[in-house]
Amino acid sequence: MKIFEAMFVAVLIQTTFLQASFSMIDSYVEKDESSFWKSHYDIPAYSALIVVGIAGYEGTQTRLGKTAWKSIDAAIFSSLATQGLKVLTRRVRPRYTDNPNFWEEKGTSFPSQHVAGMTAIITPFVLEYQEDYPLVHLLWALPVHQMIGRVKLHAHWQSDVLAGFAIGAISGLVAHHNETPFILNITPDSMQVGFKHRF
Repeated sequence: MKIFEAMFVAVLIQTTFLQASFSMIDSYVEKDESSFWKSHYDIPAYSALIVVGIAGYEGTQTRLGKTAWKSIDAAIFSSLATQGLKVLTRRVRPRYTDNPNFWEEKGTSFPSQHVAGMTAIITPFVLEYQEDYPLVHLLWALPVHQMIGRVKLHAHWQSDVLAGFAIGAISGLVAHHNETPFILNITPDSMQVGFKHRF
């Protein structure tokens, strides 16, 4: 539980800082609905499917498989954190207002779950393989694409995506340092073996 407490405190600190800095960070940008930015809707879903596939196939018997399970952990952590903050903050998305300081009951803008999830998914892979394969850092282009796309399509304010990135990175860091992926404590033992090791 200490891990979750530490993650909650870290998220709370950065959220408090961002809330104090909204007026300096956020601005209303011109909407850009080009296909390049619209593709950000699909990338997290495809990435999650790939990671789940790797985890199921490899199990925890290989370095890649164990990292994939940690990535799933991170995605779950980030989803819980972002959903909790959305309920607490209730910020209105820029597609409905040009005022970044508009908060009401139906607001769901802060923080960005797309960005948090994408960042959480790649962080364990980057941390695990960065020394052996430095080009793994190119994966950071995925959450950056999410951040820009979400702002350009008026789904989020700039501070929403920055907070989402921070939550995703923290979730990925926590998951990476867990020796045993948390999700494996609540899944059947057969999932740990991996499909390719059963035959």
